[in-house]
Parts: sequence; structure tokens; C-alpha cells
Amino acid sequence: MTQPLRVLVAEDDAVGAALLRGLLVREGHVVIGPAAMGEEAVRLARDERPDAVLMDIWLAGDMNGVEATRAITADFDIPVILVTGATEATDHELMEQVVGSGALGFMSKPVTGDALRVNLRIVRHHTRLHARLRDSELRYRSIFDNAVVGIYMADPEGRYLVSNRAFAQMLGWSGPGELVSGVRSMDEQIYEAPGRRQELLARLRAEGTVTGFVSQVYGRDGDLLWVSEHCTAVHDWAGELLHYEGIVVNVTARIEAEQRWRTTLGILRSTIDAMPDHVVLLDLDRNVIMANASWVRQVCGPGLPDAASTADAGGAVDGSVMVRCPDCVAEDGGLTPLDRFLHEGGHQSGPVRLLPGGDPCVCSVSPYRAPDGTVIGAVLVLRRDGEGCLAGSEGLAARVDMAGHRGV
Repeated sequence: MTQPLRVLVAEDDAVGAALLRGLLVREGHVVIGPAAMGEEAVRLARDERPDAVLMDIWLAGDMNGVEATRAITADFDIPVILVTGATEATDHELMEQVVGSGALGFMSKPVTGDALRVNLRIVRHHTRLHARLRDSELRYRSIFDNAVVGIYMADPEGRYLVSNRAFAQMLGWSGPGELVSGVRSMDEQIYEAPGRRQELLARLRAEGTVTGFVSQVYGRDGDLLWVSEHCTAVHDWAGELLHYEGIVVNVTARIEAEQRWRTTLGILRSTIDAMPDHVVLLDLDRNVIMANASWVRQVCGPGLPDAASTADAGGAVDGSVMVRCPDCVAEDGGLTPLDRFLHEGGHQSGPVRLLPGGDPCVCSVSPYRAPDGTVIGAVLVLRRDGEGCLAGSEGLAARVDMAGHRGV
């Protein structure tokens, strides 16, 4: 059985009020009132919170039915059905007021049972839809407020319209409201690089969505942090940008780690380049990944610019000369340390002769590892300075292996 509605009747005519009461009771609904004045109707709506209101346009007192309807729909979100006489229904100015009042339905007098039944069905449908919408909004708001990433909405002029708690806290503000009211210009208060937000806007207008937009931004206290933004443009029917929505992740730790990694790698490369020994990093197919300046000079000859001291696998050092894997033969005629490493693994060393020319060297080979410990290549060191060189070569290869194991 359908749950009966609690309906407030606002009607200053006793006969009309009795008619509406009778129709409602016959349909099984509960009647509240009647209220003869607009002010009384608003008070009962506030106190009783009915499911619906049947509101006559003309009521006794200073507030008419249209004004009472506007107050009830705005303050209490209760559906109102307006009731009017035939002559009032033809008053164009009055009907304009009715349209703007927030009323859900409209009936002419005398009200019939069929008209009332249809309008109350509309009320039920509206109430169900409104309840689902409210639940959806509450779920969305909960997700929005409790998200661990920053979420915001901003206009093209550079002001935040909406922010969640995580984004406000990321920038050092006490809450979303303080952030929205406190940031008057994102260009001046947020983005460190001049023109950075304009670049984001230009890409949004051209592409609609921008992913991984990394920028340095100011927190409220003036500290700088790195953020990565994923933004989507929202346009009007004419294609103009209304606003854009952003999801923000604080990537300061990642950027700083990458900077430290680049610094460490630069120091390691500089150290290896300064050594007189030949140092070559190979993959497991003997392809050169990187070579130090000593070996590049050996391969390319004297006069090589310092800027070309290292080379990528398969690449050219100076645009024309390829870096090759060192060619050598074992002194005892057996396998070279590199061959033994590729067959057996582990650290391998021994005397070899470097080709061409047959220069005697001590060769040391150590594993080069990925961060997870997997062997992905070899560090080959060649020294030509006689006694004691083997320990030095092994020590250098081990240090480079340790750096590779750490992901440097």
C-alpha cells in the first residue's frame, strides 16, 4: 500500500478548504491546517514539515500564496502545488510570478479529484527523485571531502571556485573556504613560474584535458612544493571555457629524489670520466651502455671534446664515431674475464691483451644490477699500470656495481 502523504492546506475560504480536505481524506492522505494566511502557512511548513502544500494564490494577511510559496521552497525545500481561480489564471503578470515562485504544480478551481490525484503523483515522483539526488550528492561530497588527493574547480580568471580539504591542507590553508576566499589570483599567489597557469589554460582550450602538468607552487606560508595536475575543461554550449576541474598530487618527494639521483649520477659519471682506466658499462649482449672518457679517447682517438666523454648504447660520441665494446684476448689463451662472466656470473678478473695493438691490461668484470637486484649488465674495467692494479680494478667495479644495485 502506498504511504499516505501529509499535506498542508493553505486556503482562506472555508468552503474551498473543506473541499480540499475532503478530496485528500478520500485519497487516504493526512491533512494539516488549513492555514488562512501566508505567514501561517510558512510557520506550519517550518514546524510540521509536510510532504506537500496545497497553496491558494490569494490568502488573508500581508503575504499572498506566491510569496509564501517562494519562502517555503527556498527555506524548507517542500513541494508546493498552487491553486487559483479561473480569472487569476489569465493574469499574465501573476502567472510570471507563479513561474518564479518555485511551485511544482498548478491547479485551477474548482479542484477535481483527478487533478489532485495527478498532482500528488507528481509530488511523489519529485520526492523520490530528490531523495536519490540528495543521497548521490552526499556520497559525492563524502568522496570529495575525504579524498587523499587534492581536488578543485577554478575559473579562467584564476580564482578557485571549489576545493576539497586535502587540497587546502596541501597548500597550507586551514580549510577549503579559507583557500577559496584567500586566493584572489592563482597566477600571483600559487604558481611560481610566470605564465605557468596561462600555459595550462592554453592547453586546456586546445586539448580539453591535460595530464601530468607538473609545476612548482607556493603554499600559504611561502614554501615551494611540486605538484602534478590532471585538469579537464568544462565548456558552455558555445564552446567557451566556463571553468576547469583539477586533481592534484603532491610530487615534491619524487622530484627531490629525482634531483638527488641526477646529482649522484653526475658525480659518479664525473668521477669515472676523470679516471685514467677504461671503464665500460655493457648489457648482457655486449652492447655499450656507457663508456668513460678514457675509453672513448682510446676508440675515437685524441682531440675528442670533453663534452663527448660518454655515449649511449648504439649512439655516436661525436655524431659519427660509434663506441664499440672493448676487444681483448686472455693472456693464457682461455676465456677472457668478460666471457667467464657471461658464462658463470659473479666477479671475474685476469690479465688480457687489448686489441688492436696487444697492450697488456688487467681486466675486471662485475655485475651491474637493476634496483631489484637482477643482473642486467656488466661493469668492465681495464688497467695498464702493473702491480697492484688488479685490486684497484676490482674495487672500482665493485663500487659501480653497488651504485647500480641502488638504482644510480
